[in-house]
Amino acid sequence: MAENTSATLKKTTVFNAQARDLAFYTRVMIAVSACGISFGLPFALYHLFWGNLVISTILLPVVALQLLSLISLIRRGFNSFAAWSIAILQTGANIFFIMEVGMMASYWLYASGVANYYILDRRPALLVNALACLLAVGLTFDDPAYIVRFCAAFAMINIFLYTFGVQLEKKNDELDRMLTIDPLTRVGNRTALDETLSRVRNHFVRYGTPATVIMIDLDRFKVINDTLGHSEGDKVLCRVAGQVQARLRPTDTLYRYGGEEFIVVAENTSLSQASFLAESIRQLIAGYQGDDRQQAEADLTVSLGVAQLRDDESTNSMVDRADKALYKAKSMGRNWVCFDGELEVEEAERPADEMSQRTTA
Repeated sequence: MAENTSATLKKTTVFNAQARDLAFYTRVMIAVSACGISFGLPFALYHLFWGNLVISTILLPVVALQLLSLISLIRRGFNSFAAWSIAILQTGANIFFIMEVGMMASYWLYASGVANYYILDRRPALLVNALACLLAVGLTFDDPAYIVRFCAAFAMINIFLYTFGVQLEKKNDELDRMLTIDPLTRVGNRTALDETLSRVRNHFVRYGTPATVIMIDLDRFKVINDTLGHSEGDKVLCRVAGQVQARLRPTDTLYRYGGEEFIVVAENTSLSQASFLAESIRQLIAGYQGDDRQQAEADLTVSLGVAQLRDDESTNSMVDRADKALYKAKSMGRNWVCFDGELEVEEAERPADEMSQRTTA
């Protein structure tokens, strides 16, 4: 149970976290690129007309490449090629600048070193900065006292940034869990559900990947709260969530929709497959044997509504159809699996030998 719950937490948050991270790093890299262009271009032009022609010969192509990276980021979003290009270009240009001007230009390496932690992962950023430090010390510095001071300061900056990155990542993971996980049942919440449905919809439009939702409602749950108390009711919700989660496949995800309602998002799943899954969930909950002293919990059943995503349909419409099917199951006496729409009934009834008589249109 604990392992399944942990796997669910990771699965329901990893995609959403990655999507948010990519959007964040895209904005950061755009800011870094724009900053590099804003500062690099005036220096390049200055040295072109009044300074060192060699420096301008190096800086102008670097600025041009940064401009191309900026355009790529704006049009395509985050990509590792742009990140590495910006990091290597800025760091390399600064090392060359130090070689031409001398040790007094080494402060530019601090700026590029900090920027590398914004556009690269921690370990690659540390590697690039370590190589830059070795090249700067080996190729340009000749004062032992300055070398010691520079290396000490540069090492402290990297230690601080690396440690801060570790702690920031932990806090972001914790925040993602708070934003996307139901605190009681430890399954996905409405925020995570909305983001998953959006992703499912995009896959359906782009690749034609089928997707189905199963809405689950605990029958007569109010009786449990009234007879056993709300604390026991919470335990029942957690128990049902654990039972359903244990039955799901790796491609399925479970979310608490509200109160005693749950939703299963079955990706790359036809309606007939989802129907079989829904019926197995119904049987699993109905077959639970609780404490004899808590007969209300032992008699607990669930009603389920199933709907498959259609062409030219929003995910909200799909969930609404599953909700209507759920209430149809409720009106038929509860402890049923129902579908919404004649086409869905035909599709769901294809593997009729696998379906229980409790499954209906």
